[in-house]
Amino acid sequence: MGIFLRGFHFWVLNISTWRAGILVVFLLVLSDLLRLASGLGSMSSITVSYGEKGPVFCGLKSDGSHLVTCYGSNLAITYGTPVHMPFLGLTAGDGFVCGLLMDTNQPYCWGSSGYIQMGVPQSMVKGAEYLEISAGDYHLCGLRKPMTGKLRNTSFVDCWGYNMTKNYVFDGQIQSISAGSEFSCGLFAQNRTVFCWGDETSSRVISLIPKDMRFQKIAAGGYHVCGILEGVNSRAFCWGRSLDIEEEISVAYSGQGNVDLAPNEPMLSVVGGKFHACGIRSYDRGVICWGFIVKPSTSVPNGIKVYEIAAGNYFTCGILAERSLLPVCWGSGFPTSLPLAVSPGLCKSTPCAPGFYELSHQNASCKDPNSRICLACSNGCPAEMYQKSECSLNSDRQCEYNCSICKSAECVSNCSSSYSNILQEKKNERFWSLQLPVIIAEIAFAVFLVIVVSITAVLYVRYKLRDCQCATKDSKSKKNNRNGSSFQKDNGRIRPDLDDLKIRRAQMFTYEELERATAGFKEDSLVGKGSFSYVFRGVLKDGTVVAVKRAIMSPNMQKSWKEFHTELDLLSRLNHAHLLNLLGYCEEGEERLLVYEYMAHGSLHQHLHGKNKAVKEQLDWIRRVTIAVQAARGIEYLHGYACPPVIHRDIKSSNILIDEEHNARVADFGLSLLGPADSCSPLPELPAGTLGYLDPEYYRLHYLTTKSDVYSFGVLLLEILSGRKAIHMQYEEGNVVERAVNIVEWAVPLIKSGEVTGILDPVLKLPSDLEALKRIANVACKCVRMRGKERPSMDKVTTALERALALLMGSPCNEQPILPTEVVLGSSRLHKKPSQRSSNRSASETDMIEAEDQRFEFRAPSWITFPSVASSQRRKSSVSDADVEGKTSEAKNSGNGGSVNDGLRSLEEEIGPASPRENLFLQHNF
Repeated sequence: MGIFLRGFHFWVLNISTWRAGILVVFLLVLSDLLRLASGLGSMSSITVSYGEKGPVFCGLKSDGSHLVTCYGSNLAITYGTPVHMPFLGLTAGDGFVCGLLMDTNQPYCWGSSGYIQMGVPQSMVKGAEYLEISAGDYHLCGLRKPMTGKLRNTSFVDCWGYNMTKNYVFDGQIQSISAGSEFSCGLFAQNRTVFCWGDETSSRVISLIPKDMRFQKIAAGGYHVCGILEGVNSRAFCWGRSLDIEEEISVAYSGQGNVDLAPNEPMLSVVGGKFHACGIRSYDRGVICWGFIVKPSTSVPNGIKVYEIAAGNYFTCGILAERSLLPVCWGSGFPTSLPLAVSPGLCKSTPCAPGFYELSHQNASCKDPNSRICLACSNGCPAEMYQKSECSLNSDRQCEYNCSICKSAECVSNCSSSYSNILQEKKNERFWSLQLPVIIAEIAFAVFLVIVVSITAVLYVRYKLRDCQCATKDSKSKKNNRNGSSFQKDNGRIRPDLDDLKIRRAQMFTYEELERATAGFKEDSLVGKGSFSYVFRGVLKDGTVVAVKRAIMSPNMQKSWKEFHTELDLLSRLNHAHLLNLLGYCEEGEERLLVYEYMAHGSLHQHLHGKNKAVKEQLDWIRRVTIAVQAARGIEYLHGYACPPVIHRDIKSSNILIDEEHNARVADFGLSLLGPADSCSPLPELPAGTLGYLDPEYYRLHYLTTKSDVYSFGVLLLEILSGRKAIHMQYEEGNVVERAVNIVEWAVPLIKSGEVTGILDPVLKLPSDLEALKRIANVACKCVRMRGKERPSMDKVTTALERALALLMGSPCNEQPILPTEVVLGSSRLHKKPSQRSSNRSASETDMIEAEDQRFEFRAPSWITFPSVASSQRRKSSVSDADVEGKTSEAKNSGNGGSVNDGLRSLEEEIGPASPRENLFLQHNF
């Protein structure tokens, strides 16, 4: 109102600037009236934040104070909400919320973001005021108030944040702006056309903008933009490539259409999420959504009316248009607790313009009696409906079905239900007039009967308890005098002998026991350190050597405790020869400790990347491939034999431990998740894992399958073959400059071109026959394909590695016995206690003695372990030799340029250009 009056007085006092003053007033009023679209980060009276720290719903209070209230799981937002600042509107992104201050027209942000300054961001021009702000995932843009004079047809947009910090200048007046994940768009006021700027690597919204369409409003989503077309139809139109990234997902998993297939219905407003869009129908204020919806998701509520909606990444929230003005959310991952009531709009001192009506609601009022909330009128009535009342200053247009011309099923059902309701009301009146006395009498009799039965039961129970107490005293006196009792005392507690027969896989230790075993958790006992825990070597009372994992005491205790309980729950239920064995745990006060069997030879990472050359040479090619086979069997057990399947999410060389016999164990289940019963169905989950091993499909699309572990295992295979880290530093030729190189980008082109020797670890001598290592390299290539559905499953990977190991062991230059493939696949692991081993006899001598006792049995060396016959035969029957291993002719013909026909496209075609976010992450960390 103050802006309007200033412009008005300016026009009265300065007649020479009459045109400029009128233009400013008109644009300000027009922008206030049409600022209704709420995209992923557009400004509105409500907004939702999302991200790794959890969802948050924020809205302006319904008392007209324009103060904001927030509810959700991101404490940085809920506790940082300003309680005394009035706002003109709100917008939100990944982990933060921003509002446009009412007093200064400046943006103010709170929450947590590594790209946007919290508080008032540094302005591009000192004292600049803004009409509207809009937030994407990691950036914020503000539309400045229009200029006068020569710059009256120029618009200025200031942006802050990831890859967007800049002042943008556009020719023409901008009506509104809306931000997507990595881009922003605007709508010109004069010709109603759309323009966009920013990064379009993932969305292509800039190149796909419809040139010949005019829009009333626009709303940007994750990788798409939707707008409401001008004209009577007012239908929505969307463009972008939200689902072109993985278009088959919509057909295979959700049954939904693509986000650009908008319904042909008139809309009042539209919003965009990560891969979906929602709109408010103009004739009944109902909600309709389209696009890809992740599983499991709450469906769109039917039969409700909403005043306003706002979209997050995978969910949407709205304000109910009924009596309560309560927020309601649907989709996946929305806040579980919501405020009581929020405002459906902003209080304005100007009268409602034509096409708008004044909201009259007992729960939403403005403090200033001269202020009011204006809402847009609906755009006519659809076919089969007639206008019951027009839109007036106090109410919206009312539409009802015309039962005389019904054609659609919805109209017929509505009319029939109305007629049946009238008949039912008449029947109910007659029923209650006749049956009411009978029903009252029946209820009174039932109550009397219940009281009598209850009193009788109570008296009977008290009588029996009196006899039971006497009998108990007699029996106790007899048992105390009897010998050979079936109960025994154990540490002051009496328990039946049956408990001694129970097998508890996870033993409970006291903190004092573990502190004594590790010599007080001194540094001399420290053998490893993780992000949230330390690992100590300890010796229990019975002489057992163990590894004790102790959670680090830090402000982020909730995350370390979550990993503690996840690992304890999983390892207590899982049992496999190649998974790290959990012996026990301790949970006292704030201490969280896990006790494992001790791995004498540390991790595979220490052997591959340690500075001691002798340690590296301990693992020759046979032992390296054997470790790969054993790790693959452990992961195969998690995917195929655990119920429900387990997705590890952090497969890497530092999580593959090696015991005293050089057997591999998969460890560290702190990030693991229980997968769906259908292993093909993805889980909507935020990315977690280690850089270099993280599945790019999981990182970009935020859905997780068992194929994400397959990708990490493929990186591990390349690491075993090359001896290089997943992300290693490489010096450029002729320069001293070093750069971070991903092992996949380096190794896969060499393997596809047949230069397998170029990636092999130079520390080890090449075997006489490279065929086995070539097969393993081909398996690794297939594991690191960009699309999860093109990667092999772990059972196929394991079978291929077993055959490669058999081929490698059959090499004439090797001293190990030549084992046929069937024997390798069918051998079973033999567990031997330390007491059964002879200290004066080496492993090879033991094998020779066993071979003499069983002359016709082939047996592998003691440090090689294999699964049971049943599991191996099951894999043999499900995969052929050529399914995973690849053909030798591929490597031979690859030198001819592009003749490799194993299904792998060129790396650049598969991966595509890295997004700016990935490049920034690599530059920041490496």
